[in-house]
Amino acid sequence: MYCDKCKTEIPKPEFRYHKRTNIHKSNCLIKSKFEHIDIIATAFKNRIMTYRLNPSIEDEYLLPEAFLDGKRDDVYKLIELSLLKHTCIKVNFELFAYFVLPKSGEQQLKSFNTKYEVIYKSTDFDQIYLNMRETFKMKLTEFEHCESGWSFTSLSHLEININKYSPMRGGSYIELPVVIKNTKSCINVYNNDEYCFLWSILAGLFPVKNNVCRTSSYPHFNSIFNIKGMSFPPSAKDIRLFEKNNSNLSINIYGLDQHYTVTGPLYVTNFKKDKHINLLYFEKNDRAHYCLIKDLLRLVRRQVSRHKGRMYLCETCLQFFTSEMKFHSHACSKIITLLPDKNSTLQFKHFERQQKINFVIYADFESLLCNYDEENTNKNTIKNKLHLPSCFAYYVCCSHDTSLNKFVTYTGTDCVQVFVKKLIEETKSIHKVLITKKAMKPMTPEQMNNYRSASRCHICKNLLFDDKVQDHDHITSEYRGAAHSHCNLIYKVCPFIPVIFHNLSGYDSHIFIKELSKYDGEIKIIPKTKEKYLSFTKIIETDKCYKPLQIKFIDSFQFLSTSLDNLSKSLTDSDFLNLKSHFPDDKKFELIRRKGIYPYEYIDSWQKYNETQLPPKHCFYNSLQMKHITDSEYEHAQTVWNYFNISSLGEYTDLYLKSDVLLLCDIFENFRKICLQHYNLDPAHYVSSPGLSWDAMLLYTGVQLELIHDLEIYKMIEKGIRGGLAQCSHRYAKANNIYLPHFDDSRPSSYLVYLDCNNLYGYAMTKKLPISDFKFMTSFEMANFCLFDIPDDAEYGYILEVDMMYPDNLHNLHKDLPFAPEKFIPIGGKTEKLIANLYDKYNYVIHYIYLKECIRHGLILKKIHRILQFKQENFLKKYIDLNTQLRQSAKTSFERDFFKLLNNSIFGKTIENKRKQVDVKLVTKWNDNKNRTNKTLCAEKLIAKPNLKSISVFSEDFLAIQLDPEKLVLDRPIYVGFAVLEYAKQHMYNFHYDFIKKKYGDNAKLCYTDTDSLLYLIHTQNFYKDLNDNILKFDTSNFDINNPYCIRKLNDKIPGLFKDELGGDVITEFIGLRAKLYCIKSLKTQINKAKGVSRPITKSLKISNYKKVLFKNITFKCKMNMIKSSKHVLYSQAVNKVILNRIDDKRLVQPNQIDTLPWGHCDYIC
Repeated sequence: MYCDKCKTEIPKPEFRYHKRTNIHKSNCLIKSKFEHIDIIATAFKNRIMTYRLNPSIEDEYLLPEAFLDGKRDDVYKLIELSLLKHTCIKVNFELFAYFVLPKSGEQQLKSFNTKYEVIYKSTDFDQIYLNMRETFKMKLTEFEHCESGWSFTSLSHLEININKYSPMRGGSYIELPVVIKNTKSCINVYNNDEYCFLWSILAGLFPVKNNVCRTSSYPHFNSIFNIKGMSFPPSAKDIRLFEKNNSNLSINIYGLDQHYTVTGPLYVTNFKKDKHINLLYFEKNDRAHYCLIKDLLRLVRRQVSRHKGRMYLCETCLQFFTSEMKFHSHACSKIITLLPDKNSTLQFKHFERQQKINFVIYADFESLLCNYDEENTNKNTIKNKLHLPSCFAYYVCCSHDTSLNKFVTYTGTDCVQVFVKKLIEETKSIHKVLITKKAMKPMTPEQMNNYRSASRCHICKNLLFDDKVQDHDHITSEYRGAAHSHCNLIYKVCPFIPVIFHNLSGYDSHIFIKELSKYDGEIKIIPKTKEKYLSFTKIIETDKCYKPLQIKFIDSFQFLSTSLDNLSKSLTDSDFLNLKSHFPDDKKFELIRRKGIYPYEYIDSWQKYNETQLPPKHCFYNSLQMKHITDSEYEHAQTVWNYFNISSLGEYTDLYLKSDVLLLCDIFENFRKICLQHYNLDPAHYVSSPGLSWDAMLLYTGVQLELIHDLEIYKMIEKGIRGGLAQCSHRYAKANNIYLPHFDDSRPSSYLVYLDCNNLYGYAMTKKLPISDFKFMTSFEMANFCLFDIPDDAEYGYILEVDMMYPDNLHNLHKDLPFAPEKFIPIGGKTEKLIANLYDKYNYVIHYIYLKECIRHGLILKKIHRILQFKQENFLKKYIDLNTQLRQSAKTSFERDFFKLLNNSIFGKTIENKRKQVDVKLVTKWNDNKNRTNKTLCAEKLIAKPNLKSISVFSEDFLAIQLDPEKLVLDRPIYVGFAVLEYAKQHMYNFHYDFIKKKYGDNAKLCYTDTDSLLYLIHTQNFYKDLNDNILKFDTSNFDINNPYCIRKLNDKIPGLFKDELGGDVITEFIGLRAKLYCIKSLKTQINKAKGVSRPITKSLKISNYKKVLFKNITFKCKMNMIKSSKHVLYSQAVNKVILNRIDDKRLVQPNQIDTLPWGHCDYIC
């Protein structure tokens, strides 16, 4: 809705309170002083404010520099106003503009931002503004020149984020933490003023033997330094000014985290001078302090290395190197990088997750989809519906006592407030049950004998010795088994209560998280972005005698990534225990055990809930799915309405919501049951399937994986991780064979064959993989290294960094699928991509198995730079085989999908990239004067940090603050993921060259490949006869028993075997535009792929659309409907998007638009 007085758009749910808010009052003030300026966000009584400067109609098409020049005075006045309220502010700018891609006509809104600057009244505003203008000019130029032809069209607006800045006071002396003091690496001058920064530098410049901590031991800083224009304590800008004023000095500053680990650098000098000073910055309560680091090596040695000999230290990433050559050649990450200690291993440790959590709460919301009538500011995104929460339901499911199960539902305008209040009350009641420890029941003679004879701990399965104790369930009082004392201590009641939503991350979290933030207690998040969270936990303080209550919100979609409708169909009637208990009548149960039919978009007002008849069928249209419900679905809805004697649409909504929550409960409870049965782990302890599957593997195999402690080894492996290859090498093909109705016997017989490798990564994971004993080979060992003498299943494996030559005589032979793909930005491209090319390879990191494959097919090994040796075992095979066997013997599709999920999920954990993790804090307080332990996250303190990156304001007292990481901890076994990717590539290349090309030669043309699939145009008399002749290489279980090709059903789901993806359905035509964008037409079906496009739109595309794009260079656009959140407010919106164009920069497209060549081909040198 629109406020006429302050000229601001306000979400409808917040409008009735709007005129009492600071944003309304401030906007009215701003509107009276400035034109074209809006306040779009404010928090903590205007301590945090975001302004939007809009161009006038005549300014909209100005060049950005001219627009910024015209807004200089307005920006100055805004900053001047802010400095009247605050002594110091922290400011950054973000420029929004529209760009067009001429090749496709696609238009997008892009934004560019600056780093935060600290501004005092004495700050040179002209310099700040000039720096901002130059930053935007540089970023816009880089974007237009480097980003595949994007061209500026018009301005949208400029945003200014102004935050009150309260630097930590240097003040008086703070004693060093004992662990730091014991290193004897620092000098902490005892000052009683706010100039600890200067005293610490003096201690470095004028070393003394006695009384090193007294200020009287050093000359006064006024006689030594030029501190003109500086404020104290100094900001990063002040420190830069200090270096400028004292040009013979350079300074680096490091920090301490809460565990007294050195972090940073918080500040790095541009040029290291002869007189260089390292300072340590640390905090205590509301004060901060600097001290001199006299020996950085000694300070950080304890946390990064146990090496006793001579070492070379990088002062930027704090990594040690044993040789000067390694030190000078390393690629510095510009941040403190921590690796595990030598001999550290990764093994299963979460034994407490074997316990089934006693209470789990399942919940869901429904919303009114009200019309959104406000003006849309984004040209390409049109908001059309506002999602207004109208009702909720939750179900408490207790595993040990069904009498404690409880269903709660509520409908009303205050449903969000009621939900949070009731949920906290509910969890507090459960918490009381959980913390009431019960003594163990007297043991039976059988249990006593079991305990006396037990030789292994029932928790960790290791041998028992003198620390043998009786473990019992503190809720049921039942004896569980003999255990180690320390295992018994960790095997406690789960410290949190899970609350599970299906699609929490994408939908429900946005509904209630603002209300949740109003209650005391931190919200800890696992963030994807500032507004989207994988999971989050609310901490609720309870009785001081007990630990705080934790409510952990989990998204079941992160485990079971399909709709409740599909999931419910995969279960049998006997699996729906909770649903059956609420609907014991057989007819009602039969009606309700499937996902209900609901008119989401029809219900756009509260009045609709009072309607006494089921809406007509056309009212059930779903614009997200772009489809109407079927006649049978509408008939089902009518049957439910009549059989349950529904009197109103509100009552129908209650029933729909109840069935949804109970279905979710039974689906996830079955998931838990299967997982506990086969892996002895409860998924309710986890937040996603990769974490669950990884722990299941560690527990089942008992493997101990060595963690890499050498940064050079880690970075070498990291460099070799490239992902899966996807490309379109032949863009159009049409089949002609005896199985097609329009077979032309005057033309050669040809088949389009779409082959998929069964569980490719699962197959690769059964191979011998790195496990321990990582070391670089010596030059002598390398000189005697013979690649082809090493068996594929040798005890030790190798990763090599090599140079290889791709001879010209191989270019035509390998043009469909070149070996050794690389990541690079193609000429004219905008992003780095994995591209199979024919360039010579330099410093290419490769697994020895894949290297042998490359050399066998003609690539020439020119040089070996280094070789990493490791011990290898096929430790994952046991786990992969178990899941494969369980999948083959599964009785329901739910179980089959579950075991497939576990195999697929584990790979993601092996290539987890710690560098991409984001650090986001949710904040509900400006400061907390009562906090004396530094545990509470407050905006004032986070804004003061030098690594502040960005802020998103959700409401007056709730915001997200993103920080740049202070340290990087590299503690993942990425060598496993690297080896899996290499084995997978080797397997696919081997099949292509040693089977398909060997059998068909030039009669087989590769049209398309995507990681585990290959689509060929093969000229042969009968491909299905060829398949039958080589049936041991294929899984034919998806062929009909009575298929016309007489192919037997064999090799069901065996990893590594290839199968006809269409199960004998003959493909007639293929058209590919680029990777992830193609169409396959067969006799029975059509497969459309369009990455980034919603499934309904993709499904609606015709092969003629793809043809027009390819042959007539037409760009295909459409409106894509989706649900998005903005500041945790949900909207339905239509996005104008280019969905089909023929641009492909992964290959060199030839003039006929069908044939392509790889980059580096000798016929096209570029």
